[in-house]
Amino acid sequence: MRNRTYPLALMLLFCTSTLLADNILMDDASDDIYWQPEEPFKEGKTALPEKIDLDDLQAFQVGANDPRFQYFIERGSLQTGDDKVTRFVVVIRSRTGATNTSYEAFRCGERLFKVYGYGSDDKLFAATKPEWRTIPKDESTDYRAALYEDLICNLLTGQSNSPDAIFRAMRDNRTLAID
Repeated sequence: MRNRTYPLALMLLFCTSTLLADNILMDDASDDIYWQPEEPFKEGKTALPEKIDLDDLQAFQVGANDPRFQYFIERGSLQTGDDKVTRFVVVIRSRTGATNTSYEAFRCGERLFKVYGYGSDDKLFAATKPEWRTIPKDESTDYRAALYEDLICNLLTGQSNSPDAIFRAMRDNRTLAID
């Protein structure tokens, strides 16, 4: 009987010491004196564009190319700030000629958008309570989903694509999405 308990005791001791050693060796970054928690998102100051240049528009497609509307980005407005937020002016025209504009932003790694202002033709008015909202996933009917998934945001890196690549894809009627 003594011979059977000895190996069992050794195995129990080995398992216990392995579990304790595992806890000791676990790397808990919060114990590191150099570890810093990720800083919460801090948005940079944003001002509405004073004027929209309707002669500097680049068309883009939404879904099955709804014939009721044409969609554009003002080329000069597309910029990614130091806060990693990509801002741009969207122009939507109906087939009857009515024009709606908005100044919007994407947080590419988080699938969020914000509208800073609305307008018509070439003038914008500040939104009353702009806030970050989730971008819908139906790119067949929603221009934000189409812009986010196919053009502006790189879904692998969570960063914005370059303006040159975005406008080249819009011009060539293709996407920058990763299949």
